[in-house]
Amino acid sequence: MPGYVTTDVGRVHYVECGDGTPLVLLHQTPRCWDEFAPVMPLLDGYRVIAPDLLGFGGSGPAPENTIEETAASVTGLLDALGVGEFHLAGHHFGGLVAYQVAAVSPERVRSLVLSSTPYVDAEERRRRATATPFNVVSPADDGSHLTELWQRRTGFMAGVSHPVVSRYVRDVLDHTDADRGHAAVAAYRSEDRVGAYPGPVLCVASARDPRAFPLRHRIAAAFPQAREAVLEDGDISSPETMPEAFAATIRAFHAEAGT
Repeated sequence: MPGYVTTDVGRVHYVECGDGTPLVLLHQTPRCWDEFAPVMPLLDGYRVIAPDLLGFGGSGPAPENTIEETAASVTGLLDALGVGEFHLAGHHFGGLVAYQVAAVSPERVRSLVLSSTPYVDAEERRRRATATPFNVVSPADDGSHLTELWQRRTGFMAGVSHPVVSRYVRDVLDHTDADRGHAAVAAYRSEDRVGAYPGPVLCVASARDPRAFPLRHRIAAAFPQAREAVLEDGDISSPETMPEAFAATIRAFHAEAGT
């Protein structure tokens, strides 16, 4: 069931399904809520809420394009829906937004799942300042830029999944600046929030994600209480390419943590 909510920082589109304890899923950039479409039906027993983060999908723009503002739109959405406490999970960019939400509202977050989430300190900010744009290609009259996007994405995947890559290309083309999310990440200060969330944390690492997997220890080090789960066949799009394993990992973590 889709819906819209107007928060203090912008209009948010969201989709929800099911009944039970709220579980909020936050997507990577430049995707939208349907990154979790294959996962949501596998999470029966939860009220699953998947928003389009500001600037993505059907949501309005983020005026300041910051992780802090995006996180504020998530809590604003949950306030409008009457959600008090909730489980929280984010993938890549969505994981960093989840990191901020948990740090600002730790009393509301029953558990935190960080999937392929970066830890952005001074070293990482320097690296990202000179990184080549990932989602931007120059349009070509013969459409070859679409092939370039396709090949670039599949280079970070365990295998070619046509529906998954098609949705990615669609979302890139839907943006005037498809790397705006990476710009927000590059300006964030993860170190300022270390220790702010004391609750249960699971760091999910996808072994076939060459961007995130080699750096997985950095986000785990920020949470002494964190558990780690490695998806051996996981890649840059694990919620879509292996939804059963992704959902099962969340369920197992909640059961083990007693949440």
